[in-house]
Amino acid sequence: FELDLPVGEVKLAAMKGFERTPVDLTAQIEDGQLTRIEIVLERFTNAKARGWFSGSDHIHMNYGGNLHNTPENLMFMAAAEDLDVVGEKVANKDNRIFDHQFFNGAYDEGRSTPERLLAWGQEYRPPFYGHINFINLTKHLISPFTTGYEDTAIESLYPSNTDMFRLARKQGAIGGHVHPFQATPETAGYANARTFPVDLALGSFEYLEVMTSAAYARFTSKVWHRALNCGFRVTPSGGEDSISNLHRTPALGAARMYADLGGKLEWSRWVDAIREGRTMITNGPLVWMTVDGQGPGGEIRLPEGGGSVEIQATLETAFPVDRLEVIFRGEVVETIPLAEGGRSASWRGRVPVETSGWFTLRALSDEPVYPIDDENLHAETAAVYVLAGDEPIRSRE
Repeated sequence: FELDLPVGEVKLAAMKGFERTPVDLTAQIEDGQLTRIEIVLERFTNAKARGWFSGSDHIHMNYGGNLHNTPENLMFMAAAEDLDVVGEKVANKDNRIFDHQFFNGAYDEGRSTPERLLAWGQEYRPPFYGHINFINLTKHLISPFTTGYEDTAIESLYPSNTDMFRLARKQGAIGGHVHPFQATPETAGYANARTFPVDLALGSFEYLEVMTSAAYARFTSKVWHRALNCGFRVTPSGGEDSISNLHRTPALGAARMYADLGGKLEWSRWVDAIREGRTMITNGPLVWMTVDGQGPGGEIRLPEGGGSVEIQATLETAFPVDRLEVIFRGEVVETIPLAEGGRSASWRGRVPVETSGWFTLRALSDEPVYPIDDENLHAETAAVYVLAGDEPIRSRE
């Protein structure tokens, strides 16, 4: 960048490197001459070097507003946010269906690049059952696009979400409930995801959109933990539900997930990682965890009666958090000390395990943190499962 500075000596400072050590420079500004100073910035972390790539699985290209967006501009917006996978969702808005003309299979090979993948999925939006998403529809979009609109020709409650999940699976797709809970089910019921408990028991879907925003994640993560405690292996996903042609909407990738792709950005690897639970959800912080060397989605078997496991936990974030917590079966079992004013942490320790369960690593702030446009910072890994003998993961509560 270029600055208009007064003639004379000026002092400049920049933050450089993971330790955020300041770089102090002094420049002499001469009248009528251009003074150029180069400050080399360094990443404080690089998720791709770890083999993890980011994506938002809940983007609407055109949905409302004054603009008409295009796939090319959508990819431009994603590049500005360093988003590796763009999960655009074809969806209905009342009796209109937006962007269906662009669907030609899930993976848009023509518009994707080695650095960025574009995929066309579908959001199915029944007002009674709750909204669900599909990833990797390889043959066609699923019709009807919604049910249960009262006083219209699509008032019928058939087909159910379960029917739609099953239809999607027939063409290789995976599915999940999206933006489900903004309050606890005890107070609000399952109104945003009425079929969630039934679909969970039937094994109809693979993922749950835990990170739509921090407001959703606060309550959705609790329901996700309950599902894990009942032995259901549900992958957490992320997507901000942006409407990219509307002026008042979250930026692409404001809520996103990272997936372990083994170091190579490919569409099939992205789908497999979500199916197998190798993800992390976040609106800013990056959290990394292994349990006895196994990352998210992995499984460790202990002898009957349990034992202990070694956990390695790392936090890397540009914006400070207040807590970094190791969670077992929904309860905090270790609070990890923070460094750099809440911007980093590294911990290794053993944790006793007496019964079958699961671990996640979670980072939180208590208040909003500028410039993140959300009520607080929230990040959490997918689960690592630990089985004690033949005991299944169960919780009567």
